[in-house]
Amino acid sequence: MKNLILVCLFFFVSGITLAQSKKEMIAILNNRVDSLNQIVATERSDKLKLNTEISNLKSQIKELENTKDKLTNQNNAVTQELQENQVQIVELNKQLKTKKDSLVLVTSELLKYKPAPPKEKLVVKQDNTGPIKTVTIGTQVWMKENLNVSVFKNGVAIPEVQDDDAWKKARDNHQPAWCYYNDDPKNGTKNGKLYNWYAAIDTNGLCPQGWHVPSNAEWDILVTYLGGKDVAGAKMKAKPVMKKVVEYYDVDSKDCNNCASASKEYKKICPVCKGTGYVKIPLKKEKNVYDNVVWGFKGGTNESGFTGLAGGIRFDRYFQSYDIIGSYGYWWSSTLITYSEAWSIGLGSSSSDAYMSYNDISHGLSVRCLRD
Repeated sequence: MKNLILVCLFFFVSGITLAQSKKEMIAILNNRVDSLNQIVATERSDKLKLNTEISNLKSQIKELENTKDKLTNQNNAVTQELQENQVQIVELNKQLKTKKDSLVLVTSELLKYKPAPPKEKLVVKQDNTGPIKTVTIGTQVWMKENLNVSVFKNGVAIPEVQDDDAWKKARDNHQPAWCYYNDDPKNGTKNGKLYNWYAAIDTNGLCPQGWHVPSNAEWDILVTYLGGKDVAGAKMKAKPVMKKVVEYYDVDSKDCNNCASASKEYKKICPVCKGTGYVKIPLKKEKNVYDNVVWGFKGGTNESGFTGLAGGIRFDRYFQSYDIIGSYGYWWSSTLITYSEAWSIGLGSSSSDAYMSYNDISHGLSVRCLRD
């Protein structure tokens, strides 16, 4: 009986435990079902969104296809228009060529009746032969030749001074003066006259009406326009004109046939040997042949048209002489530096420089005028 009660009690307890286990299992399964339902709901929502996006993309694709069709149609229209224009251009070119050929023929006929070009209006110098030749360099208009006048623009004469003492006196008295290099008018034909600074700045006016002696600043404008002092000189210098120079030996001598048998008295006055009793015999053999610059500068290109010449200088004060013709040219400026010196510009045959330098106001330099 006791055993039977134990057995019944066992099954009763086991039944209670089993019932509890089933409830727990059902609760777990219900939780899983709920989770799955949530997942399914989420996937349905995502699918709905995806379908919406797919629908939007299809709409966009359709719009793009419509746009593509429109662009294709426009491109075809533009291509057709270009082809039509090309045909018109070809036709216009043909017409233009025909008109151009006609114009050439008409021009050729008209040129037969073209009047001669008018002569350049030139200003006659005060006392020079010939008109003023000019050249435009940048914004400036320069005389193309060195000044060669002997009167001021108002007609007052400028003293010509050859004697060294008279040149010095003009300096001491602050009076204008001019000269030819070596007092030779032939040098004036090529290079013009040399003037002291008193002539250059005289209130009577050295340059013709409408012209003036340039200041140092105005020379600087010219040099700057031509690329600076290191290169401007070559562009300002006249191109050289060369001449072959041949030197010969003087060799040996012989008795003078004119007075060989004459008296001693006649030999002293013989016009052939000049009283020496013999004459030299030149040997016709070249000793030295070289090119000499007879006009212009070595290394000059005259690219600017200034046509600067190596007219030399007349020195004063420390020594009185003419020098450096053919090698250097100097031109006055109107700008004074000290009581005895003024600015000038120089060009040399051995350099491409255009250098501003000072010269004693008593020196004789070339003058180049600048238009007002």
